[in-house]
Amino acid sequence: MPVVTYPNKITFKNNKDEGVKEKADENVDFAMKMRDAIDVQLIDTNLYMSKELWLPFGSRGAFGGQIVAQALKSAWETVQEDFFVHSLHSYFILACNVDIPVIYNVQRIRDGRSFATRIVAATQKGRAIFVCSCSFAKPEEGISLNHQTDMPDVIDADSLPSDIELLQRTLDNTENSFPEKFRQRAQRRLEDDQPIDYRAVIQYSPEEIITGNVKPTPYGQRWFKTRGALNDDDMKLHACIIAYASDSGFINTAATANGFTFNSESIGMMTSLDHSVWFHAQARADEWLLYDIHSPRTNNGRGVAFGRIYNRDGVLVATTAQEGIVRLSELEQKRQKKQAEAQQHLVSDGSNSSRL
Repeated sequence: MPVVTYPNKITFKNNKDEGVKEKADENVDFAMKMRDAIDVQLIDTNLYMSKELWLPFGSRGAFGGQIVAQALKSAWETVQEDFFVHSLHSYFILACNVDIPVIYNVQRIRDGRSFATRIVAATQKGRAIFVCSCSFAKPEEGISLNHQTDMPDVIDADSLPSDIELLQRTLDNTENSFPEKFRQRAQRRLEDDQPIDYRAVIQYSPEEIITGNVKPTPYGQRWFKTRGALNDDDMKLHACIIAYASDSGFINTAATANGFTFNSESIGMMTSLDHSVWFHAQARADEWLLYDIHSPRTNNGRGVAFGRIYNRDGVLVATTAQEGIVRLSELEQKRQKKQAEAQQHLVSDGSNSSRL
């Protein structure tokens, strides 16, 4: 789906005006697209507005990571220069409508000597769609405790194809091998020209990529970085981009633990409910980062996932957590119910036979 952008300056003619949509310039490089994706516009004290929103194919609303990043940037604009984000905790309340801008209202909860706290409420048409608390800290002086988990030993990013390359290669080599509806859906995903390069460590077969039905595993690992060099040493920008990318494919690990990916016909609904990030060290988003994800539990239509983000030197730069809705489609629910009933019938027949 195309990215929806809004003019850099808004002229308010009356209370009903909601801004003007413009198509993204296809000639802008990916580094510029990445900056634009997380940028916000100051419209009044503590009040900011999105400049653009992206609707991924198959999504009910704007990409959640973009809302997280824009909320973080809005909060950061109100904090002293020598403070750096160390954590954020957020809830997705309603799907974000990409046809109108998002307003970010920042509350300055605390400004201390070591920590600053902000709460950001994102609204559309006066309704809250997202809320986020952000905490910022000054660098700790002196010697402090220091430890971290080891980075997993995985295939290097340069040896792996990007998700886009892998999907294109699969489509090129599986002509007429799968129903047209699967191929059309995959083709639409290719049209989502993202500014982030993702490279999965676990490589799925063509059939798994097209159908979304995979071997169950609660683990997922992928490398990521911006597709264009940012040529910018503003580490605030890099932190916001890491927050942006940290939401991509995260809750999908709860589905793969059950043998499905987000594009499987067995999945009826998958969307984020909350999202947290703890920032441990500054890192560049235009250099490879490894996202190591584990989903320990799915139940009651929800799944939870935890992630660790390492730079190429093995430094743990961020830890993440998320819970999301992971619901089976009606067709899959019926199939599994029928399968369970058949299994129960076999058990009953075996029990009756043993009594004879």
